Amino acid sequence: MPSVPAPQAATHRPRPPLLTAIAVVVGFEALLLLAGAAYLVHGLVVEGSRAPLAVVSVVVLAVAFAAGIAFCARGLLQRATWARSPLVVWQVLQVAAGLPAFSGGSPWLGAVLVVPAVAVGVALFLPSVSAEVGR
Repeated sequence: MPSVPAPQAATHRPRPPLLTAIAVVVGFEALLLLAGAAYLVHGLVVEGSRAPLAVVSVVVLAVAFAAGIAFCARGLLQRATWARSPLVVWQVLQVAAGLPAFSGGSPWLGAVLVVPAVAVGVALFLPSVSAEVGR
């Protein structure tokens, strides 16, 4: 009986460090969203609120967005082509949310929101990243 050759292990290219760094920063953004949601829950429990339904709604949305961008970060690590588009949209939204903080008296908050968003937004369009996650 002829022997059947064992299947060859798929050869995987090493992931570029920049792609890993982008995914880590996006994961950090997801953690920031979860921290904001926890802060809102803490405020609701400790201080109360006149509109608890609104607070709960914002918390649910923040957790859902955090899960979504964490899923996209995982997609980037797997070189999924679909992961880039929602992350670009998220970075634009994050910059739009962070810019008013500079003139509103919380420049540190603006920096925490804008700097990673600009870095990720630019890095997603670098040729090395595009070659890895592009079609």
